[in-house]
Amino acid sequence: MYKLKKFMIFTLLMMILGVTTGCVVNSTTTTTQTASYSSDNTILTTTDITTFLTETTTTNGYIGIEVTEVTKTEYENKENFDPSSITVIIKRASGSFFILNESMYTVTGFDSSVAGEIELTVTYGEFTDTFAVTILEFTGIYTEYYNSVQGLNGNELFLELRVIVNDGFTGVSYGDARYILDETDTDPSNQNNVILIYSSYSVSGEWDGGITWNREHVWPQSLLGISVENPDISVGSDLHNLKPANPSFNSSRGNKYFDYITTSVAYEPRDEVKGDVARILLYMWTMYDYLELVDSTPSTYQMALLTVLLEWHELDPVDDFERNRNEIIYSYQHNRNPYIDYPEFVDMIWG
Repeated sequence: MYKLKKFMIFTLLMMILGVTTGCVVNSTTTTTQTASYSSDNTILTTTDITTFLTETTTTNGYIGIEVTEVTKTEYENKENFDPSSITVIIKRASGSFFILNESMYTVTGFDSSVAGEIELTVTYGEFTDTFAVTILEFTGIYTEYYNSVQGLNGNELFLELRVIVNDGFTGVSYGDARYILDETDTDPSNQNNVILIYSSYSVSGEWDGGITWNREHVWPQSLLGISVENPDISVGSDLHNLKPANPSFNSSRGNKYFDYITTSVAYEPRDEVKGDVARILLYMWTMYDYLELVDSTPSTYQMALLTVLLEWHELDPVDDFERNRNEIIYSYQHNRNPYIDYPEFVDMIWG
């Protein structure tokens, strides 16, 4: 009878240990009271078994989480966080643990736009733990077109971008622009229409002599120091600076510089295109070495206000409409707006 009782207790313990061990994912279970057997098959007491059961089958045994492994500690500028790079466990008072699936916890604090070491927080229920990663300085350029700016910042970057956007540039005539803008600014919801820059109206893209829409110079003709005619290929026909506009809005804007208020000398476009306007003007300054953006009332070859435009670049980020427009213009002029391709260039130059 005594041997039978020992056998039953031993069998019970094996079943308990088997169930408990099966709950742990890819880990080795350890406890503060190890289940061990002597040569005469003496097993743990009933008290020991009860304690082990309580700690491994109720939530009361959880004491916290821990990030036990970080396989990726460095990230490039603008790179996304890799959730598979960390291992997170939830621990029991007994010393046993579970590996948490990445869908069970959240990671906050990741921002790869600024270089340096940052601290990330992992949260699972009431438990948290932290770990650190490093964001590397922006040095990598990911397209051949911009390869020569590798490692450059500030004025050196600005001047090299000027070389890049001029290299291979093929201008189109001001007259040809009438039949290209209906492609660059096509309404994504209606391929027969164009979106007008200041009004946001969607109108027929067919050129009708400038009645429905006309060609707006974002950097005004008068401040470019030219008057442009249809046969001309010049700074006045650069597609990056031309946008379809409602004629009355175009007239109201005139040659006003851009600001947060519309006055007799300043003009405020709608919020949805403030960043677009900023990046167009930054391109023009980069492309043409005699142009300049300033923070005062502009004269010929100048445009303003630079501080406002830099703010608008941040407030209205690049969107798919701009990216598509950039691609189409590239197919005609063979040059690109770098501040659409790499918005971070703005901060690297003027930040």
